[in-house]
Amino acid sequence: MKQRIFILWATWNVWRELVKQIVEKDWVKNHVNPSKIIWVASSSSYIFDSEWISENILNNISISRENSVKEFSEKSIKFEKLEDLVELVKKNWLDWEVVFVDVTAWKDELLSFHKYLISNSNNFLVTANKNPISLYTQEDFDLLTSYSGRYNTNTTVMWGAWVLDFVNERTNKIVDEISNIEWVFSGTLGFILSELNLWKQSFSEIVKIAKQQWYTEPNPWDDLNGLDVARKLVILARYSGHKVDISNVIVNPLIDEKYWILEWEEFLESIKAEDSRFADLLKKSTEKNEVLSYVWEMIFDKKNNKLELKVWLKSVPKKSDLWGLSWTANLAIVETEILQSPIPHTIKSRWAGLAVTAAAVRVWIAKMLPNNITSK
Repeated sequence: MKQRIFILWATWNVWRELVKQIVEKDWVKNHVNPSKIIWVASSSSYIFDSEWISENILNNISISRENSVKEFSEKSIKFEKLEDLVELVKKNWLDWEVVFVDVTAWKDELLSFHKYLISNSNNFLVTANKNPISLYTQEDFDLLTSYSGRYNTNTTVMWGAWVLDFVNERTNKIVDEISNIEWVFSGTLGFILSELNLWKQSFSEIVKIAKQQWYTEPNPWDDLNGLDVARKLVILARYSGHKVDISNVIVNPLIDEKYWILEWEEFLESIKAEDSRFADLLKKSTEKNEVLSYVWEMIFDKKNNKLELKVWLKSVPKKSDLWGLSWTANLAIVETEILQSPIPHTIKSRWAGLAVTAAAVRVWIAKMLPNNITSK
């Protein structure tokens, strides 16, 4: 049995790593579930081969951004809108046989595409793009996730740790209501704060190192503003059975929003003004035998039917599982009616990174192999 894969790409490094892993690990003849990339598409053009795109072409596309532009200009076919890609799959008699993979960071156009694919075809979608299920309405979320066998979102939050499956099963399979979750799901912020807690470097110096080592987004503000983690919090709250949207999350950025418009060099120079503030916060935390952590919390008061969603910098006591969290590790502490304190359920994983993200996507691609399709 084999899978035909259609990769929609925009996030270059993730796409490149994913293709590399599939070619090296999933194309081998003795693989129990060989995966063949038959389509790759940018926002406006695609390359297609009904059997599989040659390794030579994929390698050429992967060499560099410049090379991919050249290769696409020579070999690709233009299309008008993303929904056309779904119709192309059906036109080639491949309905039921293709796993679409979304490793983009697009927004409005991807919501429309996801809904169209799920509602107007019998194909499958694995998405690492959290925007369609976090930035839009509860109705959009309910529609997409109602196709659980064909629509997989596990790589949007805590890649590789299956935290969404755990939350969904507790909420919808065995009815063990979740009352409280504390999360640290950002490798970027985890690295910055764990280094800060060592008292060896200033805040601005650590941000510079994080950028140099590719732990941050191209614009570090995209990590420091807390909005990325807020989107993840919305997803987890929705999978926990709550009807929420992004406006329900109280977001306390790590630094002021005035920095977001600055280019990197000016940004780095300007945030030196924050060094003394973080030194003071760290001093107060240390005096209480605590550590600083950027935490996302969901607290549900069932008795009063009150839900609180908050993203904030928190001084964590030694008794907390978050105390020993270091470097880029991710951790979720979950309390339910059954899994109560003082021994809640904990889920810990390493920071995703490119290789872990791509591997997680491949896991969920493999889980979507339709049982009625045989190798040809």
